[in-house]
Amino acid sequence: MMRLAWEQIKHAPGRLAAVLIAVVLSAAMLAGTVVFSATSNASMAASTAAPLKPADLVIDANGKDSGGLDSDWADQILDDSGIREQVAATSPYLAATFTAYGQQARGSASVYSISSEPTLRWFGLKQGRWPTGNGEVVISQDTADQLGIRSGDTITLKATDGMTRTVAVVGINDVTFKPLTGTDYALYADPAFFGDTVPGDLLVKLKDPNQATALLPRLAHSAEAQGFAAFTGADMTRQAAAMLAGGSTQLTVIMAVFALIATLCAMMVISGTYRTLIAQRARDIAMLRLVGARRSAVRAMVLAEALFTGIIGAVIGGVLGAGGAYAAMVATGQAYGGFAANPALLVGALALAVASTVIAAWTSVRHATRIPPIRALDAAASETSKVSDDGRLEHRRAMLCAAIGLVLAVLGVALLWLGADRHAMPLALVGGLALAAGLVLALPVMMAALMPAAGRILTVGGLSGRLAASNLMANARRAGSTITAVAFGVTLIAALASAAATGQATIMSDNEHRYPISAALATPDGTTLSDKVLRRTGEVTDAAGTYPVRTATIDHAPDGGKATPQVLEVIPDQAASVFAADDDWHPARDGADSAMPVALVHPRYMKAIGAAAGEQIDLEVAGMPFTVVAQPSQLTESPRLAVIITDAQLAALPQGEQLTSQLVTSQVWFKARLGTSRAQLAAQVNRLAVADPEATVSGGIAESADILNVLNLLLTLSYAMLAVTVLISLAGLTNQLALAITERSREISMLRALGTRRSVIRGSIAWEALVQTVFGTAVGLVVGLPLGVAGVKAQIGGMTRWFAVSLPWAQVAVLAVVLIVAGLIASVIPARHATRIQPAQGLTS
Repeated sequence: MMRLAWEQIKHAPGRLAAVLIAVVLSAAMLAGTVVFSATSNASMAASTAAPLKPADLVIDANGKDSGGLDSDWADQILDDSGIREQVAATSPYLAATFTAYGQQARGSASVYSISSEPTLRWFGLKQGRWPTGNGEVVISQDTADQLGIRSGDTITLKATDGMTRTVAVVGINDVTFKPLTGTDYALYADPAFFGDTVPGDLLVKLKDPNQATALLPRLAHSAEAQGFAAFTGADMTRQAAAMLAGGSTQLTVIMAVFALIATLCAMMVISGTYRTLIAQRARDIAMLRLVGARRSAVRAMVLAEALFTGIIGAVIGGVLGAGGAYAAMVATGQAYGGFAANPALLVGALALAVASTVIAAWTSVRHATRIPPIRALDAAASETSKVSDDGRLEHRRAMLCAAIGLVLAVLGVALLWLGADRHAMPLALVGGLALAAGLVLALPVMMAALMPAAGRILTVGGLSGRLAASNLMANARRAGSTITAVAFGVTLIAALASAAATGQATIMSDNEHRYPISAALATPDGTTLSDKVLRRTGEVTDAAGTYPVRTATIDHAPDGGKATPQVLEVIPDQAASVFAADDDWHPARDGADSAMPVALVHPRYMKAIGAAAGEQIDLEVAGMPFTVVAQPSQLTESPRLAVIITDAQLAALPQGEQLTSQLVTSQVWFKARLGTSRAQLAAQVNRLAVADPEATVSGGIAESADILNVLNLLLTLSYAMLAVTVLISLAGLTNQLALAITERSREISMLRALGTRRSVIRGSIAWEALVQTVFGTAVGLVVGLPLGVAGVKAQIGGMTRWFAVSLPWAQVAVLAVVLIVAGLIASVIPARHATRIQPAQGLTS
């Protein structure tokens, strides 16, 4: 039977095209996931290991606070170990974080030490020279390009304590990766740059590197005696890499989930294809039974075909997936460690693709074993042998599957609702799996039941529509299975899109309420912003409004401990309703003095002093006391808590003129335009901040940028993965149409003999593809959109009071159009085959 199965494949390979495509795509995703995971981990290991690679031994502070260490702690351990004579060179390893100001950009930067000893340097120079002293650095070409500087220019660095220093760029290094530090830029300096900072590690270069393992016990004993640790350079490298190995785990898990989903979708296509193939080959199978072939032999033949096809598809898909994943990582600069893949996992992934092919075929092979030998003598079987959807046994099984599927679907929806309502992601996940299983079982039957209605609608399409309706109703179960495959892929994409939109809307809503100021540029000590910054605020075009804020230090306020406000902020009148609700500016208590200004105060301060909304608070600024009516507001959240009033309220104070003379414009607030990109606004504000190194950037964009960047990365990758799932579904649609053409070849030839034009035949195939695509898309959107919202609510709904539902209607519209067009394209090849059937073919016996 193995030989016969191979002969069948060679005789008509086109029949298995959809199976092969599905296997290739699912194997490619599985192999790509394995390569992505291994290569990204290898890259992390390589980038993490780079500074440690030249070291033969490393003395580590073992997590001790460097502030409590002696400056020569590592040298003492080295001397106590008695291996000093074997040491060729040593170098401390230090790092610090600053805000870097270049010519055209500003951002967070990490400064790393680079040894003055050539043997302990882990990179080379493209141009310039090595840094010396405390005022020189070298940078990568990427950092230079982003900051807009060249070798010979200067960079201003601002520490967390507000102190600034200017360093000269003396060289460009050959580092081709970005260290995984969470900062924007990387700079490298001589250890003298760090002054008297105590290093946490000492890198040791031996005269004979081969002695590292032999000398380690002595060094480790000396280090442990003082509560420190020592490792070989290789061991330290592995530990550092292991600490960061989880960096790509989340991404890998997401890829693996979507790869398995694609595999399930491929199994649906394969199962439907084999079901139709068996129906087409009923007479051949009956002939085998007639000449003595047992049912087990027929089953073995079909499974052998699936095995051969699975192996071929897995090999092709494995090569494409592994190569594609590595090429994508090279293109994005994430393959610093070179190609990597766990051979066992890669073979296992390909074996899974083969096994899924065989399992999918096995679900349909029972139809082959039920074909009786007598059908070999039935002339009608030579046309098209369809396994009747109306058979009593088949009908009962279909109804049973539909009933079980509906129960599972209802249970899944209930669990999803509970999971979302109670913010329980595990419960929602179980509900999602139950819903998926229920849809797989029930959808084919439900869609088949809708085919008569679809047929009546298609009558508006003239003869083409009626022909399409006739075929859809005659093969309702098969059409239902195809619709289910399409719906499965669309559901996943719709769920992901709605989850992304809802997640982003929730992040934005939460930030909008916690940080009403989209972005703020301010001096940390309350001094005046430079005129250059104030003149250029109009360059921030993604802000709906730009509002200068005048401030003064509060000399006295009722003591609220750490919550006592320190600064009075006076905002323009037009900013009052922009950053706070109108009601916030009115007294909350009856009988409050309407002439007394209303000030916004942080709720934490009001709680600390026991004040309720509408109560009076006495303040003093520049020796001038005044009284305000306090209203709680999150707007006052800042590094220094503030009391906020408007220009008009300041003018109404008896001492308003005197207070005005004490105010300086130390802040500028920005409000993002509705629907604007927070990343663009952040970039514009950061470019503005370059003009004044004393200024700092804060506000909602600083809080949400990292979250949204990670979310966008995951979404981009997920959309790409799910696009493959839809391709598998459309490949199944193409195959089903092609097989339908083969089954109806005599019918089509008779129509041609009766004068039916090719355009009518072509139109009927297009109508069939359109109906199945539209139905699949509609079901996918109806199920997927709320599914994504429920998933997000279950995951993050309990983390914020400002959960916001947002459905991506624009993306949905684009998706629907793309899918419908793709469905019509899927009908082109089958339609071309149909129009090539000659009229005389129907007259042959």
